[in-house]
Amino acid sequence: MLYFRRFVWFIAKNLVILCVILGMLACGFFMAMNLSNIYVVLEDGMEKRVDVMLTRQQAEELNKYFSADFLLADPALAGALNGQSAYVDYNITDYDYELTIEKAWAWPWDSYANCTVVERVPSISGNVIASRRSEVSSRIPKWVGGRYDITLAKLNGQWKIVGMRQVTVLMEADDNTEELPTEILVP
Repeated sequence: MLYFRRFVWFIAKNLVILCVILGMLACGFFMAMNLSNIYVVLEDGMEKRVDVMLTRQQAEELNKYFSADFLLADPALAGALNGQSAYVDYNITDYDYELTIEKAWAWPWDSYANCTVVERVPSISGNVIASRRSEVSSRIPKWVGGRYDITLAKLNGQWKIVGMRQVTVLMEADDNTEELPTEILVP
């Protein structure tokens, strides 16, 4: 009887250890899957947002990355599409986009994720629209980037950006200096 009890205890102990290990592996797998999806949505979505704000083209593609409520409430995007952007007088041909994801976290059982990103557009190239050449400067305005706290939600099995709050403003340095961008805290 003593040997049987030891044998049962050995099997039970090893089963518990195996279940814990399998649970940790499953949790890690789903966390990695969620985070990889979140990284793709953040990088592609934020770059598409900047592209639409600069060129005012293909705005319908934003629906892949952002919730409808966010798109209706985004003042920067609304200003760009309503012709109130600093870039409305320019034909933007190219730009450099940089997104640094500082922090991202999503538990496997949650349908929300919080991230912190830094967005910059260090250079923008293009020219003035022909009809506005005499009225505006030929120098394209610098992009005002920033550090954002972003909230994503899993809607119908797909991650989408549902909220974005600017924490700091990053002012790009002039072209003729080697300075880093200036960071200003947003209240």
